[in-house]
Amino acid sequence: MNRPEFHYFSSQVKNLFENRKGFEKLALEIFRFQALHNPTYKEYINHIRVDIESVISIHQIPFLPITFFKSREIKTFDWKEESFFLSSGTTGQIRSRHSILNLDFYHENAIRIFENQIGNLSQFQIIGLLPTYLENPNSSLISMVLAFGKRTESKVAFCGLDFEFFQILLKKARAKRKRILLFSVTYALLKLIEEKPANLSDCLVIETGGMKGLGTNVSKPEIIDLIYKHLHINNLYSEYGMTELSSQAYAKPNIFQNSPLMQILVRDLDDPFSVSKSGRGCANIIDLANFSTCSFIATDDLCHIEPQGAFEILGRLEGSDLRGCNLLFA
Repeated sequence: MNRPEFHYFSSQVKNLFENRKGFEKLALEIFRFQALHNPTYKEYINHIRVDIESVISIHQIPFLPITFFKSREIKTFDWKEESFFLSSGTTGQIRSRHSILNLDFYHENAIRIFENQIGNLSQFQIIGLLPTYLENPNSSLISMVLAFGKRTESKVAFCGLDFEFFQILLKKARAKRKRILLFSVTYALLKLIEEKPANLSDCLVIETGGMKGLGTNVSKPEIIDLIYKHLHINNLYSEYGMTELSSQAYAKPNIFQNSPLMQILVRDLDDPFSVSKSGRGCANIIDLANFSTCSFIATDDLCHIEPQGAFEILGRLEGSDLRGCNLLFA
């Protein structure tokens, strides 16, 4: 972080995490900084004719459509990336790319969020049922899980969809008498139920989403019920994160809590420039840990936000554009 501005914002977001005060003030400060020094964000703000000085609350901040991460390099100032993350996708599909200024900062933020919302990582042995992510060497999820493994001082064990090997890993982890922390995509848990059911009653399970290959219209609550019932899980959390963000949120299992650096707002389905604190609509995310890229992102997710700020992700959006969101549920 060679620029003094990045050192300043790094210290400010860390202070905010500890003190939980001043979110809107810092958000507006980062907005004005990025509106001037992020070329893509600046161009977008000029295109929609927003006067920077007229923005005095977070509800007036313009949110950059997330699709720009597929076509532009999103950086505030010009700097040499230490790493980058790519979203998962099929062959030939254009994937989102998020440049990372400082990988240690990214990992430290993820660890703080996890330990704040769930528990101290040092008590765990981590296993990953993350088949598609293992195919992506630039997966933000894999990078995060590996950083968690260093915190536990135990090597993370990945097993894809090899459930025989998974059973062996469970046995070895239990022999160490450490709590088992299992990260898994949703469809891998359902495959496990179908092919080789396991008793995961002693595991803390984080399902990270991911329904690839399911070919089913079963709702998320029904899927959660299946996982609880057939895998005998006592502690199940859902994780909400994405390539374009530096922060994550966790739910037990469907209602997510924001991290101190992240806030979700509702974008009106008919008017993408109308934003509110609660209700149902498209998810606009403020992630202050994204101070070196873009902290204000209009996603393609449908959400419901409760008045106190907890939120639920209801589905993935298709066909959304700047004129509004056309909701097509897979």
